[in-house]
Amino acid sequence: MNLNDQCNSVSLKEHLLALMAVARESADREKTFINLRFELAERALELDHVEMLRRLDLLNHAHEDARQKEASFVGREVYESQVKEHNKWRDEVNSALSTRQGRTSVTSGLVGAVGGLALSALFGLIMFLARAVFSNFPK
Repeated sequence: MNLNDQCNSVSLKEHLLALMAVARESADREKTFINLRFELAERALELDHVEMLRRLDLLNHAHEDARQKEASFVGREVYESQVKEHNKWRDEVNSALSTRQGRTSVTSGLVGAVGGLALSALFGLIMFLARAVFSNFPK
């Protein structure tokens, strides 16, 4: 190459300015990409925050529903006292039924015995009358 051949040659200053311009463009592009990355990360954080608030709202609502349901539950102490009262009542009813059944059995036995005696007496009377009637007939 000839030093006097200037149609393809570029001065050092122009060459360095061109390199600096390319570096500046590259730095600007990189800065744009970095800014875009930060903007996207910030947007993702905002969306995550909105989603977190939505989920917390759902959880708070579910927690309130659970508290309302829990308020309608019967406590252990109340339940146990009601069970005791129910068992006491059941024992009293069973005792009364047993007593009544015993009385009914005794009454049924007495009625059966009296009825049996009455039937025996009736049959005895019938037999007596039958003998009296048949004994008056001539033989």
